[in-house]
Amino acid sequence: MDQVSVTSAYMWAVIITAVGFFVAIIAANLILFKPNNPGTSARRIWFWVLCALSVITGFIVNSIIASGIAVPSIKSEYIMHAGFAAVSSLALYVIVGFIVSKLFPNSKVGTWF
Repeated sequence: MDQVSVTSAYMWAVIITAVGFFVAIIAANLILFKPNNPGTSARRIWFWVLCALSVITGFIVNSIIASGIAVPSIKSEYIMHAGFAAVSSLALYVIVGFIVSKLFPNSKVGTWF
């Protein structure tokens, strides 16, 4: 693979972040409310664990793609943008999570923040 567009680094990061976010929504809805333990801690922990896993997975996927690039200057530029994409996906995950949490305060996802 000689040429890869740096936009693919951002696309992969956003796709993996979106999948991680939807898994966080599913996980939040699977944790039951209990009389003595409403499950808010478990929901928060899963939200942040999936956030970290999404960012790390996105960077690893982009690193694997970068390993197939033969031209050193394109490879270094792609790796640089893979790092930027990881930070951007972290910000996207947290911002969207905060918005969803505040839009649905009485739901299970409302306990993320």
